[in-house]
Amino acid sequence: MSDPVQGDFPTFVEFCQRPEPKYAKGLRGKFQCPCCDHFTLSEVGMYDICPVCFWEDDGTTGEHGFSPNGSPLAEARENYKRTGSNSERNLPHVRLPKPDELS
Repeated sequence: MSDPVQGDFPTFVEFCQRPEPKYAKGLRGKFQCPCCDHFTLSEVGMYDICPVCFWEDDGTTGEHGFSPNGSPLAEARENYKRTGSNSERNLPHVRLPKPDELS
């Protein structure tokens, strides 16, 4: 998955004025989670929480992407590959992807 929003934002105002992120959209109309790559998000950058990996999507998925309930995106992706969650502490909140969330 490409990183739709990249860069370092020195101020909150600049972060809020960032370009609109663009995520892949699945066959069922859901958007792809930047952490686990499953199609679970109803909207982009609106703080939806992915039920598969528990990533909270604030729309920043570049090098400095960070979930308020987890860790930096690169670390969260590695955690998901290893444990099935964006962080071990969030394991109780995740589930396996449903078939319609795979594409």
